[in-house]
Amino acid sequence: MDASFKEEQTITTTEKLFVLGAPRSGTTFLSSLLRETRFGEPIESHFITKYGAKLAQYGDISDFSNFRRLIRDVFAERPVQQWQLDFQPREIFERMGPPRSYPALVDTLMLMREGREGKTAWGDKTPHYLGNVGQLVELFPDAQFIYIVRDGRDVALSLLEKPWGPANVIQCAEYWVRLNHPSSVIQRLEQQGQVFFLTYESLLDFPEEMIRRLYRFLNEPLTEKDVRRLAAEAKSNSKFRWRRRMHARQIRQFEAIAGPTLKRFGYDLASQGAQVSPIERMLSRLHGFYARWRFLFKTNVIDGIKIRFFGKQPFNE
Repeated sequence: MDASFKEEQTITTTEKLFVLGAPRSGTTFLSSLLRETRFGEPIESHFITKYGAKLAQYGDISDFSNFRRLIRDVFAERPVQQWQLDFQPREIFERMGPPRSYPALVDTLMLMREGREGKTAWGDKTPHYLGNVGQLVELFPDAQFIYIVRDGRDVALSLLEKPWGPANVIQCAEYWVRLNHPSSVIQRLEQQGQVFFLTYESLLDFPEEMIRRLYRFLNEPLTEKDVRRLAAEAKSNSKFRWRRRMHARQIRQFEAIAGPTLKRFGYDLASQGAQVSPIERMLSRLHGFYARWRFLFKTNVIDGIKIRFFGKQPFNE
């Protein structure tokens, strides 16, 4: 982490909760169970680590001219556009400080997004932040984290249904392994009691127990009536779908790449000694390149025209 990024560390009085997990791992369902906590239901921001890493380009954001350039770029991000906040740089600048730092800006925008002015806590569930935990800790050293893992084969099935996801099983496996790579930062957070780990399957199998443990971790009050009401939302039929829907070739390909990671999280393998051939890897990359190009063309060109001239909302079909 460069010095300019570290200079933006600020201990604010606002509590932060980050729900970590690869896309399609149950972060949305998990977040819905937290809607009545002081954090509210965590949302996806997408911009925090991106601009946290680019702060040097903007200079001292306690200077309004520098701040205005930063907030203009943040508001241009599609996820933030979807929040439909009023672009009032001076008003946001005044709400922030002092200190007028990047963490204070994030606090302000997150509370504005949820209509939580006057509140002292917010939650985020942006999936790709799982690969940026170190940056989050640099910005928010006192933040709490919930880390959820789902069987990667089910994650792959779900990702393949999304136009923005990896294009094939091999790329799904590589992506899932990369996001769930062992992290010394997460290990340190565990030692400090700042992270709660669970699997999606354990949440579905033992919803009442996991909900009690989650709320205890967050130091949130919870009655047995609340536990039963929240637990009733769990749908046990959404686990291990890969056993019914994945072809043998797909299982072999996924386990050849992600087998050690699956076993690290306690998932059994369906095959032994699975391998992926060099030609399979090459075809996977070619397919992925084409699918990515097609998605970006639609998103940046076709959707860009619809958003600018025809009133289409960002991310809405």
